[in-house]
Amino acid sequence: MSLDHRRRLNVLAAAIVAAACTQGPQPHSLPERDRILDQAFSLADTDPARAAALFADAGPGTTLESSRMAVWAACLERTATGPDAWRRYLDDRPPETLAVQARLSLIRTLIDGGSFKTAILERSRLPSTHQAEADVLLFAAADPTVSLDAAHRLVVSSPSFLSTADRELDRRLASKLSPEQQLDRARAWRRAGRASRAASELRGSMWSGDLETRRRRELARAELESGSPLRALKALPSGRNGEAEDHLLRARAFRNRGWHRFPDRGERRFFQDCASAAELSITGDTDGDALVEAHLLRLECATQTGRLEAALESWRVLETEAWRDARREWLGRRLGLALARAGEILAVRELARSLPTQERCLRYWLAVASADSSDELATLADASIADLYALWARQALALPTPQVSSLALAVPAGAPPVSVERLLTAGTTSEALRQWGRIRRSRPPTPAEAVSAAQHAANHGWSTDSIRWLRAGFPELGTIGMNEAPENVVRSYLPLPFKEEIEAAANEAGLDPWLIAGVARQESGFVPHAQSPKGAIGILQLLPSTGRLHARALGLGSHPDLRDPAVNLRLGARELGFLVRRFGAVEPALAAYNGGLTRVRGWWKRWPDRQRFTEEIPVPETYNYVRRVVFLAEAYRLVYEDDWRRAR
Repeated sequence: MSLDHRRRLNVLAAAIVAAACTQGPQPHSLPERDRILDQAFSLADTDPARAAALFADAGPGTTLESSRMAVWAACLERTATGPDAWRRYLDDRPPETLAVQARLSLIRTLIDGGSFKTAILERSRLPSTHQAEADVLLFAAADPTVSLDAAHRLVVSSPSFLSTADRELDRRLASKLSPEQQLDRARAWRRAGRASRAASELRGSMWSGDLETRRRRELARAELESGSPLRALKALPSGRNGEAEDHLLRARAFRNRGWHRFPDRGERRFFQDCASAAELSITGDTDGDALVEAHLLRLECATQTGRLEAALESWRVLETEAWRDARREWLGRRLGLALARAGEILAVRELARSLPTQERCLRYWLAVASADSSDELATLADASIADLYALWARQALALPTPQVSSLALAVPAGAPPVSVERLLTAGTTSEALRQWGRIRRSRPPTPAEAVSAAQHAANHGWSTDSIRWLRAGFPELGTIGMNEAPENVVRSYLPLPFKEEIEAAANEAGLDPWLIAGVARQESGFVPHAQSPKGAIGILQLLPSTGRLHARALGLGSHPDLRDPAVNLRLGARELGFLVRRFGAVEPALAAYNGGLTRVRGWWKRWPDRQRFTEEIPVPETYNYVRRVVFLAEAYRLVYEDDWRRAR
């Protein structure tokens, strides 16, 4: 054998050995992998380091893979592990969201270990939308050069962070930015919810040519998001001047200004200008999402000014685009109401077919506009559990309040899926519920499975997830046909904790207890410690200022515990009772409870009829709130009728 041939064989042998050393552990058999996973899940809380090693050893498989990756990452975070463990985790190709967080954790460990060049390399492997998060970590690095380089990027990509961390550095770096970088910085301010800061920085600039056009448009967007439509209009070309994008921004500004003036009758001019500007955008060089928005604005503003043909034309265009804007239902309902008042029966029926959730509303108003409406109103009134329109129809026909028909037989809870059962057995209830949620998103649950999952979620304190499970298994919940659902399911969907406290608070405030129950179910799901982003607290979501006002009046002092169910219910019921007496009707009182007394007072002054008022509410959230609570209150009245009767 020649020397060269022996050398080639030696090289080949060395390569085979090296490959064997680097290919890692061989896949386990399914029973063995299941055993390792069970052990890892059971140790996740008590020994995360050992659990992380077991998750790595188990390797990828067809069962519990998402759960393995999620809990494995949590274990690595808790053990403050080194870079090699995070690289091993990333080698297993976790889902994108977990991969991003794992790479950020890897970058953090590299920075802590002084491996700045490697950390910067890992930053480049992140999606561009997450690189600023890595720069935040690099900014805190001990190396001044690395920190300053990160600051140069953050001054554009995340000015809200840099200005908080080092205001003087942010100011100095921002003064040296190019126009393109200033525009990117303004967009970053807007993404961070600081549109007013973006606007203030752009107002102080003046460029030329295309850059100036883009500055004015970005300024207009910032002014709109910060609630200054008039300033937005000043930044844009007037009249027919400008391009389609300018007309679209002007239409948005006119629309916002119109709603700012609403319900003063002076808002009509702004809605007219909105519709005209939207039409200029539609006929200009507009396509894609911009064209959809232009038609949406014309639909909204033409409806407000009675230009129903133009509004209906835009509605039809949007329907061909299969749009799913969050305000679609609200806009379609308002157009349908305007068409019903105008006697456009066929057009209203067309809208009703496109909006199944608004069909009963549109049928009601068609009946009201008809000379002979008794048959249609009687049909609407015939609902086992009445919605807003069934109640209005009964009132119009002077029909007696019905009693609930018997609910369907109870459905027993079914066994969880095997993978969920294993996680429950391991004692990881939270991860079991997450795994169950992944299964739910891949296929609809059986009724028995939905009952079981809802019970586990409720017992774990996940009330919102419990409701999602019930709705997934029983779509009739929340509808006028809810009485067809099993009794145990309906009562789970309409829980009634703190029953005695509700009855006491309702009696003191002069309200029906089922109305308080409906508000509590909608506001917090009866969670005593619930707190909204605006600071509303407790079961009835009271602002501390409102709670103090009523607490003083009741002799409860100036610092009531709004997380105490009895206190919260008593104070919230008193506030709602005040609003019912103030307006003389439940619908405007609920609107004021949700949207604030000052705004609702203006709406009520213009439309002092409870039905017209409800339909004219200009805030979709508040309209939906009124409609929803009225339904829930009626459902609570019927389902717990015997309980309420005994309490009285």
